[in-house]
Amino acid sequence: MALCVCWLALALQPARADKHEKWVEARSQNFVVVSNAGEKQARKMDIQFEQIRALFRQYLAITKDHPSQVITIIAAKDENSMRELLPEFWAKGHVHLAGAFLRGLDQQQIVVEVDAQGTNPYATVYHEYYHSLSVPYFPGLPVWLAEGLADFFGYSRVDGQKAYMGEADPGLIWELRQNSLIPLDVLFNVDHASPYYNETNKTNIFYAESWALTHYLWMADKGSHKPALMAYLTAISQPGATEAEAAKAFGDLKKLQSALQRYVGSDEFIRFEATAPPVPDSEIKVRDLSDAEADAYLGGFQVARGKPQDAKPLLEEAIKLDPNVALAYQNLGVAQYMEAERDAARASFSKAVSLDPKNALSHYFRAYLGFGQDSGDDAQFDDDLRQAIALDPNFAPAYGLLAEHLAATSDKLPEALSLTKKAVTLEPGNSGALLTLAHVLIRMRNFNDAQTVAQWAERDALNPPQRQSAEQVLDFIQQAKGLAAQGRRPLADSEREDAALSRSPLGQRHAVGVVTQSRCVNGGPEIELKTESETLVLHGPPELAVSVNFDPPEGFNPCTPFNGYRAAASYTLDEPGGTRGTLAALRILGPAPDAGDGAKKTQ
Repeated sequence: MALCVCWLALALQPARADKHEKWVEARSQNFVVVSNAGEKQARKMDIQFEQIRALFRQYLAITKDHPSQVITIIAAKDENSMRELLPEFWAKGHVHLAGAFLRGLDQQQIVVEVDAQGTNPYATVYHEYYHSLSVPYFPGLPVWLAEGLADFFGYSRVDGQKAYMGEADPGLIWELRQNSLIPLDVLFNVDHASPYYNETNKTNIFYAESWALTHYLWMADKGSHKPALMAYLTAISQPGATEAEAAKAFGDLKKLQSALQRYVGSDEFIRFEATAPPVPDSEIKVRDLSDAEADAYLGGFQVARGKPQDAKPLLEEAIKLDPNVALAYQNLGVAQYMEAERDAARASFSKAVSLDPKNALSHYFRAYLGFGQDSGDDAQFDDDLRQAIALDPNFAPAYGLLAEHLAATSDKLPEALSLTKKAVTLEPGNSGALLTLAHVLIRMRNFNDAQTVAQWAERDALNPPQRQSAEQVLDFIQQAKGLAAQGRRPLADSEREDAALSRSPLGQRHAVGVVTQSRCVNGGPEIELKTESETLVLHGPPELAVSVNFDPPEGFNPCTPFNGYRAAASYTLDEPGGTRGTLAALRILGPAPDAGDGAKKTQ
């Protein structure tokens, strides 16, 4: 249910701050609300999201000791403002959104329509926000339960002094009563590649039934089914556990299916009622934004949408209006990075750091851009990451990136190990952090512990590229253990070891070139990409997010041949030293002036 802007690009001007329209910023501990609806509405929206955050965290015990990421919320005053921000959702045949949650490049943003109608118009946003709070700690939940919980909490609301959770949504109940339920043994085995998760005519009943079953197990019969749910969770978390084994916790599935059918047909849905968490109005700091600052925020929103071509004019205008707005340079750097303009991005991040040296993200982005590059400036790389950690001690990616860098030097392995353990402590379910820890343990020749950690990373993988990266590390460990048993030092060649451990996102390779062949294989894109030095064959899963930097011809889609187009790809090698790889991201930059020219490769 996360917003994903992939192939649709409309020939519309990007939303920008009207020079006759006042934008304000309301800032609290966990949110920054940017709105053209006035101070009162911006303050109200900030308080509302602080309350929802507090409500969710009451039922996520593990998160209580971990601050969550500060999220920027663009609060559009009305439907016209919303249409300017998300024009594709006002195209013919699309649902008009009251809110959306966007994530990428270690950032999260929300957009909402302030005057949206309905009892809970932001249910989809709350659904995704619940995911953002829970996934770093519980990524390996079965899909039905992960989505069922997100909908259970997503239909929460705050009304004055009261807060409500677990409310029944009339739309979900209607869906359940109009369709046959999915057999539970099928529901329990739905994964991210399943038709029930990806095909429009099946996803509605999947989400509705997942919500209904979660609601039944948690709320029905005065909570008497909760022990079975807890037993199921305990069983499914065991290494090597199968769904069939875990589902035994529910007893006879036919009886459970019948009970669920009766529950759906009844009017027995109850809800939690609680006192709304207090948020003192004095904790919200509100100020007017300049035109340059408003453009910087709106440009950052376009970056979060995956639209760097729309972001850059706004951000360049912001810099023209006021060359001292650090946020404009930071967001411009991300937009330039997305378009493979690495040198320009580095300059933008450096300017952002010089204007606001206490911004952890600017330091981190500059370091991220230099990771794996032969820039020769290890001192700045090291300093940027240490600065990012000092400025934001709870930002796990900075620990992981610094650890990955230090692990290349044997005398710095103890510090690398300490850093990776901190990253895993902050986000214990983060597959990338776990793989970094496995990498360091391998460098320390602690293969048994590395294998255990890599198995956790495989269990907690959120997508096929992450899973494949974990499998590559496990294969490497098996090979290394075999060589060690023969008394041989395993893979002493560091380049071979680095290639074997290539993973997403820190160890990804990046290439820019011209697509000489493109096709669909098993529902996902496969391309031949000619760079300046070689031709790569890169393939991706059906759910791969592919974006475009231009207005595509009518009917353009992942299975339409786009030979002769320039493209930027992030990928991991399928095997060390090869030229075949698995795509983590693909951006089509536009028709190449000369399809025979290769382009510069960076990695």
